[in-house]
Amino acid sequence: MFKLRKIWLLLAALALIAAACGSDSDPVDTGSDDGEAMEEDGEAMEDDGEAMADGPEVLNVAYFSGWPLPPQIGQADGSFAEAVGVDEINWVALPDGGSMADAMIAGDIDISYSIGLTPFAVKATEGAPITMVGIAVSYADADNCFVQGDLGYDRDNASVLEGTTVLTPIGNITHYKLLNSLEFLGLDTGSLDILPHESGDATAAAFAAGDIDVGCAFGGPLVTMADAGGVPLLTGDEVSNEVGIKTYDVTAVRNDFADAHPEIVTSFLAANDDFNQAWAGDPDTNNPIIADAAGMEDVGNFLSGETWFTFPSVQDQLSDEWLGASVAEVMLEQLTFFEEQGEITSVADDYSQFIDTSFLEAVG
Repeated sequence: MFKLRKIWLLLAALALIAAACGSDSDPVDTGSDDGEAMEEDGEAMEDDGEAMADGPEVLNVAYFSGWPLPPQIGQADGSFAEAVGVDEINWVALPDGGSMADAMIAGDIDISYSIGLTPFAVKATEGAPITMVGIAVSYADADNCFVQGDLGYDRDNASVLEGTTVLTPIGNITHYKLLNSLEFLGLDTGSLDILPHESGDATAAAFAAGDIDVGCAFGGPLVTMADAGGVPLLTGDEVSNEVGIKTYDVTAVRNDFADAHPEIVTSFLAANDDFNQAWAGDPDTNNPIIADAAGMEDVGNFLSGETWFTFPSVQDQLSDEWLGASVAEVMLEQLTFFEEQGEITSVADDYSQFIDTSFLEAVG
């Protein structure tokens, strides 16, 4: 967009020079209409120049390391910044959705890419100046809890988990799924020692060392726990279809940034969709690029084999299955549940107030 403006300005300037350098035989019209038109053109050029000057040179984007997503094709070579229309994107790796929200509140992050739905909803309820503008990724098996294999656990003898130690993040979708899964299995949460984790990697390390019985995390740590002989508390399909929880991350913006630069937000969402499609068209070529940008040896099941990740199209995101209705309903359900559990103190009446689909609609 900014390049097009620069080209337009150059053409306009050349046209003015050509007019000023006409031959002596060229007729000269000194009428007021042309003068007014030139004055209006000059004002328009000045306005465009101000708009360009007001645009950010650097866009600050939060993301998760070890969470391989198609836009990282453009993170690796800078083409995502070019597609968005900024000189540079400062990609900031943060450990969890709460940290992403806090960084936006502090003004350090403009866009959080793949922030968890639950921490977004919690912070928005508390009054954080952030808005959801899209769905980043849907995943069922890439966020889960693993049980030590030597416990002999399966869903039919879940009572073996009573008295065990569980390490989990608190206040996000992983925590929400854990509590609902335990209820689904007929287990009282009070019968387990549920502790907050420091990070997914720390949880996986504790699990591999045998220091905990159940570890809950998302991304790469799940691979570590599976390799250590862990078994899932419930499969992704069981959580989605039987417990009834759809797992996905969203794209969120800082309100003052979106108000000042709506074209950047729209361009970001458009570029995101373009890179999703580019990956889908040639995953074998793109997966190593994504893995390197994500700090991984390979993308594993996230983006290959029985892939854990799916990416709703722009039109799908705008449907009632997503931002049109369902997402707001899910946020209300989740936070009502957390309030009942004593984890939070307030719930908003309507979560659609924290969703703005106008940027996605502008993508077309």
